[in-house]
Amino acid sequence: MQSRQMTGFALVEAIIAITIVAIAATTILAQISQTNIQSGRSLVQAQAAFIANAYISEIAARPFVDPDGVDGEAGRRLFDDVDDYHGLTDVGARDGNGNLIPGGNQFTTRISVTSGNALPGVPAADTLVVNVTVTDPVGAAMTMSALRLRP
Repeated sequence: MQSRQMTGFALVEAIIAITIVAIAATTILAQISQTNIQSGRSLVQAQAAFIANAYISEIAARPFVDPDGVDGEAGRRLFDDVDDYHGLTDVGARDGNGNLIPGGNQFTTRISVTSGNALPGVPAADTLVVNVTVTDPVGAAMTMSALRLRP
């Protein structure tokens, strides 16, 4: 008689192999999940920076001194100088005409315009600091600042 060799896995070996594969898969999936979370957070931060930059650009295009002598125009469309923006709060990021920016409805933007400090050769009265604070959907705020000088 010939003896037959048994081939294949025993039940214990199969259970051990399945456990090792499950642990490895769980570790890899957890790492992928963490990477996806960080990637999404980076996208939101980039959107907030873009929104803040758009507001800064709009404000920087306005004159330092009010051209019509009437300060504190009502409504963003009528803002004609830098300090008119002081105290503006937009719930939902908006363009200069007040239209909601696509995807911007989850952001809140607050603007403050304050007198700056004197610089070498520039008196404090000739400087303004513009701070644009954008709060994202999870409540994290980022502030972008710009210095505006009287020409």
